[in-house]
Amino acid sequence: MLPLLLASIFLSIPAIVLGNDIVYALPILITILLSLIYGERFIIAVILISLFTLVGEFNASLRSVIHFVDFSLLGIFFLKRFGLNFNSYPRIPKSVIYFLMLYTIAFFLSSVMSKYPFAGIGIFAKQLAFFLIAYVFYSFIKDEGDLKNYFTSIVAVVFIFTTIFIISFISEGYDIISIISKSRVRVSALTGNIEAATNFYVISFPLIVSFLLYRKKSIVKTAAWFILFYSIIGLILAMSRSAILGIGFSTAFVFFMLKRKRFYQFLFTLMIIVLIFIVIDPLNEIVTQLFRIEEGVSVRDYLWLMAVNIIKDYPLFGLGPGAYPYEMLNYYPFMLNDYFGQVFIFFADVSVSVNLAHNIFLVFFSEMGILGLATIIALPIIYFRIGVKTIIKYKNNSNGKYYLIVALFAAGASVILRNFFNSIGLLYIGGIHTDLPFWLVFISLIYFYRTPLADDTLAKNVRSFEN
Repeated sequence: MLPLLLASIFLSIPAIVLGNDIVYALPILITILLSLIYGERFIIAVILISLFTLVGEFNASLRSVIHFVDFSLLGIFFLKRFGLNFNSYPRIPKSVIYFLMLYTIAFFLSSVMSKYPFAGIGIFAKQLAFFLIAYVFYSFIKDEGDLKNYFTSIVAVVFIFTTIFIISFISEGYDIISIISKSRVRVSALTGNIEAATNFYVISFPLIVSFLLYRKKSIVKTAAWFILFYSIIGLILAMSRSAILGIGFSTAFVFFMLKRKRFYQFLFTLMIIVLIFIVIDPLNEIVTQLFRIEEGVSVRDYLWLMAVNIIKDYPLFGLGPGAYPYEMLNYYPFMLNDYFGQVFIFFADVSVSVNLAHNIFLVFFSEMGILGLATIIALPIIYFRIGVKTIIKYKNNSNGKYYLIVALFAAGASVILRNFFNSIGLLYIGGIHTDLPFWLVFISLIYFYRTPLADDTLAKNVRSFEN
């Protein structure tokens, strides 16, 4: 009788927690069973996929449950591996520590000098939690298998998003020609933010391309080709020009570093395609509509102007973190009752306390002044320093590692490039699904940067690179 009672109580838990979402209990149970079979690495992959997909507008109550379970599991794995022995915790480069210190100083100094000193408390708490989560994932890296597990998860997310894009496209009644329709609504998958969704494409493309360049003919390579073309379909449906720009840059970089001949072929082919689409009128019209060329920078110039005017008024310390929504109406370049005025008000409502400048450097400068600008400039500098030294370190080492490192560097660099047009993907108020992909790339490069080479002679030559 007692076992039956305990079993009934255990089975009732999903119903109590999930409520109307009890239908999700079955995939959860299947995931638990697979986790028992494949172990911790599989569970970490599931955690990443759930953190990246079960977010946004998908289901608020389910999202809370998923986050609670995911963060609890991460904490359990971390304590199981390291306990409370702080000396055993993996070290990070001093340059990254200095960056975190600079960020904290800039944040608090700007808050103290702001008219809204407490507006950024929630943002800082979320950002602190984000850095802690990123460090936990860094601490889990024991070998390349863990890195491959991380980025296989990101590719899986891209596959999921592309599938949702296609289903949404079909369910809305669009046909093939509708892809270039001006009236077609852009689909944002599960995240509620199209730029956050396409960030996964920016990260995954150079990794897939590098894998294809390195891998010999096999079933796995054929599958990678399929995933690449499938992802291209999703990218077209998403219509993110900044994502396409980032992917073009990263692909060119991968070719340049790994297959110089392919790089020149890529440039030549790209030039021919561009010329064809410019010369032939019907194709020119398709490109114009597909890439929304007539929209220009999609009123980003007005958002940039707003940020510049804020900087002129608050050059030293900025508005203060989280203060943007309280002051933005004072810098509107439109009448509040016209079309763009209403659009901007809508953006402000849905983004809550997010700065709408659409340029990460303007965001930090307008909110945290000179120190904020120094902080966000420091991040790419540290990234490129670590990335370049890691590429040099492994250039004459294992080809497999070198191909992966080049792809990782290209992926992160393309996210940074994209942040000139979209202030998302680097430090977006502690967003897990927005920023963690980039930081997974960064911590992977840090892992290679700090790991000694197998060859002692080479290790001595690069010892000066490491902290």
